[in-house]
Amino acid sequence: MSEHPHTSHDSDAEAEAKARVLKERMQMGFNMIPFNQVIGLQITDISLERVAAEFTMKPQLIGNMTHQILHGGVIATALDTIGGAMAMSAVYAAMKGMPKEERTMRILKLATLDMRVDYLKPGRGKLFTVSSTVLRVGKKVCVTRMELENEDKELIAVGTATYMY
Repeated sequence: MSEHPHTSHDSDAEAEAKARVLKERMQMGFNMIPFNQVIGLQITDISLERVAAEFTMKPQLIGNMTHQILHGGVIATALDTIGGAMAMSAVYAAMKGMPKEERTMRILKLATLDMRVDYLKPGRGKLFTVSSTVLRVGKKVCVTRMELENEDKELIAVGTATYMY
């Protein structure tokens, strides 16, 4: 009989526990950012494949008083913020095997290098969902795709962003 009765199940459970802790920390950190609180942006889903958040319409976010639509800057901010969260998650996973301190230092340097936003429809709605997926993780940059839709699933804006780390 082996002196080490650990199975691959034990290492899987340990990896799942670490992933859960990382997810909770990332979600808590995201939701504590003051600007995210001003907008009301809250993470609703986070994984290595997708990050999503939502926020509700409020008077402070209106950019066109006549039509009562979301300000374009709020849309761009939500897209950039969720794209950055996705990039953090993907980059952290891509650096697996690297010392934790080095991974952390590189993640803390993550910054938007470039972003394109296509506004497809006026920002009408009561509840907005913004989501992001990864297009590519390189050695120094990560590219994400983001979408913003309202409660009726109408696609309002899409974006692509490059983050350096």
